[in-house]
Amino acid sequence: MARYKFLLICFFFLHNSILVQAQNQKISGTIKDSISGELIAGAVIRLGKLGAVSNSAGVFEISLENGSQNHKTIEISYTGYQTQIVPISADNWGKHMVVYLLSSPTLLNQMLVTAGRFEQSVKRQLVSTEVIQPYLISNKNTTMMDDLLDQVPSVNIIDGQINIRSGSGWTYGAGSRVMVLVDGMPFLTGDAGQVKWNFVPIENVKQVEVVKGASSVLYGSSALSGIVHFRTEMTNDKPFTRFSVSSGIYSQPKRNSLVWTNNPLLQYNLNGFHSFKKQNLQVSISGNYFKDNGYRLGETENRLRLNANLKYKTKSNVQYGLNIGALYSDGGSFLLWESYEKGYTILDSNVSNTESKNIYFDPNCTFYTGLLKHTIQGRWMYISNDISNSDSTVNQDNSSKNYYGEYQVQRYFSGIGLNLTSGFVSSQNFSSSPLYNGFQKSRNHAVFLQLDETFFRKLNASIGARYEYFNMNGKAESKPVFRAGINYELAKASFIRASYGQGYRFPSIAEKYIQTSVGLLNVFPNPNLKSETGWNAEIGFKQGFAIKKLKGFLDIAVFYTRYQNMIDFNLGLWRALNLSDPFKSYGFTSLNIGETQIPGLDISVNLEGKIGSVLIQGIMGYTYTNPTMINIDEVFAVDSLNKEYSFRNTRSDSTNILKYRYKHLFKMDLQFSYKKWSLGISSRYNSYMENIDAAFVTTPLTYFIKGVDEARKSQTGGNTVFDMRLSYQVNTKMKLGLVINNLFNAEIMTRPADLRPPRLTMIQFNYQF
Repeated sequence: MARYKFLLICFFFLHNSILVQAQNQKISGTIKDSISGELIAGAVIRLGKLGAVSNSAGVFEISLENGSQNHKTIEISYTGYQTQIVPISADNWGKHMVVYLLSSPTLLNQMLVTAGRFEQSVKRQLVSTEVIQPYLISNKNTTMMDDLLDQVPSVNIIDGQINIRSGSGWTYGAGSRVMVLVDGMPFLTGDAGQVKWNFVPIENVKQVEVVKGASSVLYGSSALSGIVHFRTEMTNDKPFTRFSVSSGIYSQPKRNSLVWTNNPLLQYNLNGFHSFKKQNLQVSISGNYFKDNGYRLGETENRLRLNANLKYKTKSNVQYGLNIGALYSDGGSFLLWESYEKGYTILDSNVSNTESKNIYFDPNCTFYTGLLKHTIQGRWMYISNDISNSDSTVNQDNSSKNYYGEYQVQRYFSGIGLNLTSGFVSSQNFSSSPLYNGFQKSRNHAVFLQLDETFFRKLNASIGARYEYFNMNGKAESKPVFRAGINYELAKASFIRASYGQGYRFPSIAEKYIQTSVGLLNVFPNPNLKSETGWNAEIGFKQGFAIKKLKGFLDIAVFYTRYQNMIDFNLGLWRALNLSDPFKSYGFTSLNIGETQIPGLDISVNLEGKIGSVLIQGIMGYTYTNPTMINIDEVFAVDSLNKEYSFRNTRSDSTNILKYRYKHLFKMDLQFSYKKWSLGISSRYNSYMENIDAAFVTTPLTYFIKGVDEARKSQTGGNTVFDMRLSYQVNTKMKLGLVINNLFNAEIMTRPADLRPPRLTMIQFNYQF
């Protein structure tokens, strides 16, 4: 009996010894930011062939297997941070360690989330991208974000409409082939499908990301030729406050005939931002007041914008957020000039004044279940525009509501380096307006899936698909789109990439149903307008460089884009001819013009660093495109007099270059900082706009809208604009600045009968604490 008791006691101690040893055969720890101490979720931890991902609390755990105990280090990596190699030994087994990661500040390691919906360094991107840092936003005294975007390589703005690589022209403010996001949420209006640039919270933007090429798989319709993503700021540490005050004056234009007043034309701008963190709550509040007398007769703006962002993390590491924005604006708009001689005077004094009230609520929630990251986002946006004009019979008042919901799930498989992103989206738009022929509604639902995998730590590959369903007023359609791409690290700081992406854009409510008039011109609806589709392919090369302390990268891309059923505005007699007033039959309408192609070359350089004691920061780029109509004789419309419309007989030039495009673009911004002084120089060049609507340079329209052809002939060499800025850092909190836009007072026309601003000189005061 004693023998059995002895064996039983030995077995008990042996069993517990094995349990203790098994419990000790693991590595665990918490990952934190070295500066803020913020927990880092999603960091990848590798121990030989074993791996783990830190959860929402920044915690990881790896259970050891036979042979893995022989490894002496673990590797911890997270995008935007330097990879940490941590030594381990048997003493670490069963103990919980804390690892602090250092941020990686170089340009090649700038972080983007837009292209793949997860954080990824710019050097690993599968498509061409540009990143605008906050120093440029502040130092250029940006009052409207479209002005800043006009400085980005491959991007140009025509009358508030954004174009990337000649993907769009000028369509009178209806529809967009570029998706605009604010903190991951679409920021296009529900009715016109365009962005309200004065609604973007400039004072709170910390980074602007521009993705070039079709991106409809992850972001749906309107991402046909690219994406612009504004990411806002929120403190992770101490309370932070800053504000900026500026005042400016427009110079007299060079030609005396353009002067319409002898009174000074002034501009005022006030920005404020405050952010703080209290325990688990993060808050940022920002606001803007802007007043512009305008450089053209009747074109003024007064606006007040307020924004608030809140984040709250529970003890169970569920993060709740709410973004709120409100805008009130009042001002006049300018469409067409009186003549080339009186380019700053509106045609027939037909000033339209708009009182606009806008608001949005964006709730969101992020949480983890095991290794799955879940994100839920919502949106309610209301836009109201009360418009008064000189013609009391024309009612252009409009309002719209947009409801948007998205669920997204992500899982990173550390063992095989695979990141899975999937989700579904639902949105509804409602518009009630005489401008759009009464009540209109549209619905859009979509599901998407994307897989991103890393092979051998050098090759990144991505493949994705999306299925779209769209319904406007009971007319439904659906379509799948696909994308794929690779990025390979050839050598240190050398990366080659290739990508292919499809795009799909259904028309906006405005493009289908708008009916209004502006002076002599009318805009007619086209309920039969079809959706447009396209695809983009590119091969690119990115090379990092270092010249002593000056670092940066060179990016070269060759691309080809093709569109089917491209939507374009066209002038014509679209209603039965009224002999007593023929202009009531004449105007714009949206039409599917056929198949187009845009091959091109894109070169950009980003740099930052010191030469001696001078800090240099810069971005520059050259873009060549050849946007053409494939079949210029294809008849895409017949007017009320049975006249056939093709590209051949609606173009102003004999070439088949698409209307309102530039073949050559060059952008450059350089900033030099020495001690307390900073000097910045910007330049923008566009070549001659070869084609516009023939109606603008032929009778009968030339009898009423005068001088368009004369203005075009004066700009056959293209346009070049220079800006300059100078600032002095008084102390750590206070900075004074001088900003001059259009330094040499150049006269620029970006679309028919529309001259851009003369020189604007501003003084700026910044204070932060």
